[in-house]
Amino acid sequence: MPTSTSPFRQFTRLAAACMVAFLVLCGVEWLWVRAVTKQITAVPARTALIARDRMLSQRFIFGTIASMQAPSSQARAPWFAEREWTRTAIERSLAELHEISRRATDGSLTVRPALIADLSRMDSAAHALLRTGDALITERLDGTRGQLSESEIAALVLQLNEFIALVDAIVANEVQWTEQRTHALQRDQGIVFGGIIVVVLLLVLIVLRPAAMRMGAMAKSIAESNRRLAEQAAALEDAAHELEAQNHELQAQQRTMEEHRQLLESVQVALGANEERYRAIFATMAEGLVLRDDHGRLQAWNPSAARIAGISEADFARIVGTGKVFDVLDESGESVQEDQHPFNEVLRTGVAQTGRVLTVRRQDGTMRWLRINLRLVQSDQFGLQGRRAVVGSFVDITDERATAERLRSFSVVLEQTDQPIAMTDAQLRFTWVNRSWSEATGYSLEEAIGKRPGELLHGTHTAADTVERMRAAARQGEPFAGEVLNYRRDGTPFWMEVHTTPLRNEHGEVTSWISVERDITSRKGEERERQQLAAALAVTTDGIGIVSVGGGLEFVNHAYARVHRDRPRNLIGRPWTSRFPDDEAMRIERDIIPLVTRLGAWSGEVIGLRANGEAFPQELSITLLPTGGLVCVMRDATDRKSAEEMLRTQAMNDELTGLFNRRGFFAMANSRLDDARRRNAPALMLYGDADRFKQVNDTYGHEVGDRVLQTIASVLRTCFRSGDIVARLGGDEFVAMLVDTPAESIEALREKIDAALEDVNALGVCPCPIGMSFGYAAYHPGTPSTLDELLRSADETLYEEKRVRRAARATP
Repeated sequence: MPTSTSPFRQFTRLAAACMVAFLVLCGVEWLWVRAVTKQITAVPARTALIARDRMLSQRFIFGTIASMQAPSSQARAPWFAEREWTRTAIERSLAELHEISRRATDGSLTVRPALIADLSRMDSAAHALLRTGDALITERLDGTRGQLSESEIAALVLQLNEFIALVDAIVANEVQWTEQRTHALQRDQGIVFGGIIVVVLLLVLIVLRPAAMRMGAMAKSIAESNRRLAEQAAALEDAAHELEAQNHELQAQQRTMEEHRQLLESVQVALGANEERYRAIFATMAEGLVLRDDHGRLQAWNPSAARIAGISEADFARIVGTGKVFDVLDESGESVQEDQHPFNEVLRTGVAQTGRVLTVRRQDGTMRWLRINLRLVQSDQFGLQGRRAVVGSFVDITDERATAERLRSFSVVLEQTDQPIAMTDAQLRFTWVNRSWSEATGYSLEEAIGKRPGELLHGTHTAADTVERMRAAARQGEPFAGEVLNYRRDGTPFWMEVHTTPLRNEHGEVTSWISVERDITSRKGEERERQQLAAALAVTTDGIGIVSVGGGLEFVNHAYARVHRDRPRNLIGRPWTSRFPDDEAMRIERDIIPLVTRLGAWSGEVIGLRANGEAFPQELSITLLPTGGLVCVMRDATDRKSAEEMLRTQAMNDELTGLFNRRGFFAMANSRLDDARRRNAPALMLYGDADRFKQVNDTYGHEVGDRVLQTIASVLRTCFRSGDIVARLGGDEFVAMLVDTPAESIEALREKIDAALEDVNALGVCPCPIGMSFGYAAYHPGTPSTLDELLRSADETLYEEKRVRRAARATP
């Protein structure tokens, strides 16, 4: 029989079941609250990190623009530093966002479902922004581009705005999701709290005190959870405040960006004006310009390119697909291979070509000469889409070359004419002279350029009134014709008949002068020569002779016969050159007489013969007579030459030894070293001194010391060749310079000198043995050295040899 259940017991069972259900509900709710609280707690940090990327990206783009638009490298430096710091911060923040995505993927972090996709899009957009900025910087750093164009700045700003919009959308989604989670949490907490209150009341009524105590503990745990939720809500509110502050900062940055946008608009206007100006220049410039891509197609050209190609612009446009405007020819006149085409050479090597001259065949078959400049470019501004191309500029120089060729022909004619011709600028400064002018004046073209005629040619006896008439004609721009006394480079005077004509430009302004001259020295000097001859015959003590056109002596004065130690009648009728040695007579006929014939006079030194066959030096002056004969004025220079030789010997030679002294050695050795340098010949220098010379002087006296030095000098004379330079520099120091002698000869020379000294010592010339120590230095054509460097090197090897000898003597 079933037992009946009392209402109280049924109520108790129902209360127990409700209690268990509510306890389970509270546990589930408590676990859910913990999970939601953990999610909400991480939202402010993520939001702040994403907002920071938004601000850093703005700073990165502004740094990129400012670093490129700065007027100088010094002004760019701080913006480059700011940009690099911002870039590093963005990469670090993106790494943190990657970590959030990874944790959300493996389940260790709970986020809203769409956040992973949002972070992926934000990562791609941020890296694209960095790549764009880095690419623009790289193009400028390698020198291929200048400042940012307005289109590049606008594209960069547009990309930044898209990134900012993406970041703002992610932040808004995070905030909306957080608010939804918070509202749901608050709703569920209210339900749970009501249920707990009901359960607690039932338990108080039904369950015993221990159960009530357990419920109290659970209530405390729930209260603690509520407290933590309140703290987390406060943290979320703080994060919201921080986000609001960041929004304010972003708004300020947006205002700054608006100011930059307005600045960019003004820059764009200026760039537009510059673009129009450049387009006008491009269209009107005389040089032809073409842009040819790496497929051989023409991408752009200007009207001058079509004009130089000899075709209309419409025809030029029709050959765009082929890109072949000219047929480039080689030296043999054949078309060059495609891989040797200048455009393809630049594409292949990447090396620009400047000023290259080409022979081309135009579309109509005519041959032209072009001067072309080529440079490799790569830019989307030309619509190349990343491909390479070559921009070429060229000018037609066919007429210029023809004109230059004609000018060269005229120049050859003017250069080869025997008539002196000179050109001066508007300020009467020489710009060009021909060969005959240089021969007539003695001044080369290089010496004459930039000088005025008066600076080079006028002298003491140049007539002042003639110079003034020339200057007056120049001031008035009128031709001048007249005769003027000039002076050659060697100081000899000569008369020139000058015809000067001005050259004018299309405006009638004098741009230069051309002077055609003729040497009239012989004509102007006839009377002067007759007067000088008469005076010389009357009073001079110099020998004077008149030579006929046939070369025989027609007249000699007594001084002329006395110098030759003969009688006048024995000289008249004889050939003039018979009183010179054969080689000297040949030099007079070959070199001096042509000079006299061309210049009218000559003076210098020659070697003559006396009646007894004795040779003697003479000073000779030769003047051309109008009839073609010569007047020769001569003077015996024997005494002067002897005195000069004595002075030279005293100045160049050592009085004690007869060798060259220091002055003579440096003069002669420098000459020999220059000769070796010109001929790429080796040379050797020996530098030595007498062994224990001070001891010899102290022991035997200076007289014996002088004898030792004289003996050494005599030995050195016998050991060296006659062409070698041997000198005493001072004291007991001797030096020798040997040209055409390699360094390998040093040991043989030292053995030869030591052997000669041993022979002298064996004869007992001096009361003490004589020895020498030597250092040396070799001159190599591959590594030229100066005389001082050779001496210094030889002195160092001498010092080393003495040190070795002293060490050898000190060793027992």
